[in-house]
Amino acid sequence: MLVELNKKDIISLLMGSKPNYSVMDKIPKELGHYVGGFVDDWKWNYISENVPYTEEYLYNLYVMCKNSWK
Repeated sequence: MLVELNKKDIISLLMGSKPNYSVMDKIPKELGHYVGGFVDDWKWNYISENVPYTEEYLYNLYVMCKNSWK
């Protein structure tokens, strides 16, 4: 299947994913953070379309998060 995604679509994909602990340190701190202790969860920060990252970079982050659970 071939799908065209714009930056807003890619950001939505990314924010709908949760990275495994093993790759959390590879995600820029301004995009999200780990909440440890009792909660033990990943939280995405608000990501606007004006972030200085390319569509390709954001998509690769999404793929990394998705594949981190394999």
